[in-house]
Amino acid sequence: MQKTSLINGFALALILATGVLAASTVGSRAAQATPPAAESHVASPDVYRVLAENEALRVIEAAWQPGQEDAFHSHPANRITIYQTACELEVTGADGATRTGRPKAGTARIVSGKAVASHKVRNAGSKACRIWMVEMK
Repeated sequence: MQKTSLINGFALALILATGVLAASTVGSRAAQATPPAAESHVASPDVYRVLAENEALRVIEAAWQPGQEDAFHSHPANRITIYQTACELEVTGADGATRTGRPKAGTARIVSGKAVASHKVRNAGSKACRIWMVEMK
């Protein structure tokens, strides 16, 4: 029952967020001044797995074991991240600056109109970390 509620809640969040993302894409591709780094699932297929994809959206699952680090990559300007587990993620930008985030399981983040520059992610926690991302192409 709890798993069904989580899936139904996820489906509702996707429907609502897709509308928000669609409304915010005007001009977002033109706003990128430099070509992005490789997409996450291309740069680190051992971490990022495409679950579903069509001409408009891509759903990706990312899973890091403790201490695992992915390769430098980028994300499109419009996306949703859903944290399936509690995570401690260390994000390092191309400039070497590092920041750590500790999102809780079941939380989500919507980003619209802001492409992520080249970065890499390391699981700095003691447990596996798993997230889902919905990216608008």
